[in-house]
Amino acid sequence: VFEAASGYRKNLGAGVMIDVNGWRALHAVDNALAERFPVPGTLGPTPACAAHVRLRAKGILMRPSRYMNELGELMAFQEPPVDHERNLRNDSGVRLLAHGHTPMVLHWGDIRQALFEALPPGVVSFSSRVVGLTPGLPGGEPAVLELQAPEPQLEPQPDQEPEQVQEAQEQLPASGGSGGLLRRRLVTADLVIAADGYYSRCKRMAFGASGAPLLPTFRDKVVWRAVVSYSGLDQMPALLRDACGRGEAMWWLAEGVPPRRTLLVYPVNDNRFVWTCVAPVADIEGAGMPPWSPYKSAVQDLGIQLAGNVGDDPKHRCTAVFRHHPREVLDLLERTDPVLITEHGYYTHDMAAIQGAPDWVRGNVLVVGDAAHTGPPDGMGLNMAWEDAVVLAAEIGRRGGRCGREALEAYCAARLPRVRDMWSEDDLVKPRRRAAKLAAAFEPLVRDSSGRDRTAPPQEQAQEVQPTPQVPPPWSLLPPPPPPPLSQQKQQC
Repeated sequence: VFEAASGYRKNLGAGVMIDVNGWRALHAVDNALAERFPVPGTLGPTPACAAHVRLRAKGILMRPSRYMNELGELMAFQEPPVDHERNLRNDSGVRLLAHGHTPMVLHWGDIRQALFEALPPGVVSFSSRVVGLTPGLPGGEPAVLELQAPEPQLEPQPDQEPEQVQEAQEQLPASGGSGGLLRRRLVTADLVIAADGYYSRCKRMAFGASGAPLLPTFRDKVVWRAVVSYSGLDQMPALLRDACGRGEAMWWLAEGVPPRRTLLVYPVNDNRFVWTCVAPVADIEGAGMPPWSPYKSAVQDLGIQLAGNVGDDPKHRCTAVFRHHPREVLDLLERTDPVLITEHGYYTHDMAAIQGAPDWVRGNVLVVGDAAHTGPPDGMGLNMAWEDAVVLAAEIGRRGGRCGREALEAYCAARLPRVRDMWSEDDLVKPRRRAAKLAAAFEPLVRDSSGRDRTAPPQEQAQEVQPTPQVPPPWSLLPPPPPPPLSQQKQQC
């Protein structure tokens, strides 16, 4: 695994919703790995989950989101409740019922760390940037990666000759050290799996891609994200304290369908909140700020975007655009450490235009995850990336480990309908997506896996579908629900 970053930053990134389909895929890949994500203590362990000891304990069982206009007034459309207890067990608490899993929000840093720790030491090579990629030919020439990494530096020992220092220098791993010099090396592979996000450098190099439909389209919006920590409940504004007690996400929506601007705030573990703001680029200039562009130069190359812009300027732009929101929201934005704010353009693929293998396979290179199918930032991306992983491994396994063209095309044929099921609806309810999530089923990759009953819908899974709510006029309002008692908030938080 080649990572361009020098390491993983703990508090960078947003919270991620792991949904029913994501849990099933993770159990299919490695049941032991999935069992690192234990059920939160608010529910208590079930017999089927007794070995769970780690990450799910850091998760939040989210209740339905609260939808408000930009003045903080409740809208008439609200999500139906989520019955986490029923999702996980039946009345006797012995067998899994309903869907076998339940949606949960965790911070991305916690998820990534659990996955990283599950790998043998040395598998992840940090500070290894891909600067060249030749896709090769299936069954013929291998793919060739050109990697750039910092040149490790050795201090000469008193008894060493210069030639000995140079010889020792050449033996150092390419990803080590922190020197200012850079060196390059070549790596060959039967299969390169490009999971490098929707700015995918690998896809641009292997496909020669420079625009849609291979690359996602800039939607003339900008996204800001950050995580904010509080030392305790007494430090939180009442609005956030209530949300923490309920395990509730809060949306502030501007006018329009889809809304022109959105602001989302939700709790994660350890008294932390993640916020995500999305607004048209024009709103930045409308707030009196200089014009903003996602490109680093006048040449609008999707490969040189401001993908990780951080610091005071992004914070000033965000607070200027959302300056008319309720005071509690502005306090949250102003409290945020500028170093933890990321700013980037809003990009999505046109799912109707994606064709599968022609867009995802080139030679011995396969793109997966956001690099293959960038959807809106609605929490489904990680779940679909995990689905990609288990389906790809299954197709290769069926062919005795051969990762040739036949396996890759079978993978693409299986994934394309799932991608369209997940991202083909514009309405808030998304019945097609809901049905696809609950129908997700995967074969465990390990024979005789103890988690086999957790990779597909249980036999007891309820067949009824939630009735589709009738969406009222978008700006009709409801009175706010009463907050839970403070003692309950502390217990749940």
